[in-house]
Amino acid sequence: MIRRDFLKTGGALVIGFSLRETLVAQERGTKPGPPDARQVDTWLAIHADNTATVYIGFAELGQGASTALLQIAAEELDLEMNQIETVRLDTNVTPNQGGTYSSASINRGGPQVRTAAAEARLALLKLASEKLSTPVERLTVSKGVVSGTGSPNRSVSYGELVGDRPFNVAFTGSAPVKQPAQYKIVGTSFPRNDTPAKVSAQYTYMQYVRVPGMLHGRVVRPRGQRMYGAGAKIASIDEPFARFQVRAWFAKAISWASSRRTSGTRSAPRSNSRSPGKRRPRFPGTPGCTSTCVPPRPKTASCWNAETSPPA
Repeated sequence: MIRRDFLKTGGALVIGFSLRETLVAQERGTKPGPPDARQVDTWLAIHADNTATVYIGFAELGQGASTALLQIAAEELDLEMNQIETVRLDTNVTPNQGGTYSSASINRGGPQVRTAAAEARLALLKLASEKLSTPVERLTVSKGVVSGTGSPNRSVSYGELVGDRPFNVAFTGSAPVKQPAQYKIVGTSFPRNDTPAKVSAQYTYMQYVRVPGMLHGRVVRPRGQRMYGAGAKIASIDEPFARFQVRAWFAKAISWASSRRTSGTRSAPRSNSRSPGKRRPRFPGTPGCTSTCVPPRPKTASCWNAETSPPA
């Protein structure tokens, strides 16, 4: 069963501030996205088996975001890494977090996931406080199980607290987050979630994703371009001008070489390097033209002089 169908059966409670009594999870993926980023349920879901799903709006292109962002969420929720998972990027399911490039996944997405997870944890602690008749400040969480300080036998799990009811909690962004000194998961090395499928050639990159009813588009190029393999055919050519180009270049090249031999100067090295403060010799008869080629050759028609001007 895919996650979308599982959520429809009521097997998970998604945190949100919807005023309706129906689960927001039932609508995830059934209407055009992306989901509303102002709702915490857009970012994560808590399931009855005491696990969580984090919805990430970045593609896994090798930066490791599918693992690192789960570490951030697990840290704030006090869950183990084997209790938390994510789903593939989907416009109708996952939030829009912008493009996936460089360190944007952590730099931009990390605070969003951390805030959503902290908001969810605070809501769960309030429910646990009522269930255990214990003030929130005296509650501790380990592996998704909430217990009171000094009363380890009295505990309740996230899954038990959630049931099938919506939280109806507003995403205020004011829930306290943990301080770096409290981190147990963030900053610790964990096996990458994406590595096994990639090294076994089973990972499906988004360029190869195929969905039912998907159409294919391509650029249709004019016949004769390299894409068709036959090559282009010349329709016409200005032969006098082409022949002039060849004659002019060889004439100037020979003249340049002869002047170098007559003056006893060694041929210029065939490289772009030159001594500081020295200019590369100009092409004879074209004082306005220079080139990195040896010998230099004219670049534009303005460089031709009266003796070698192109035919009209």
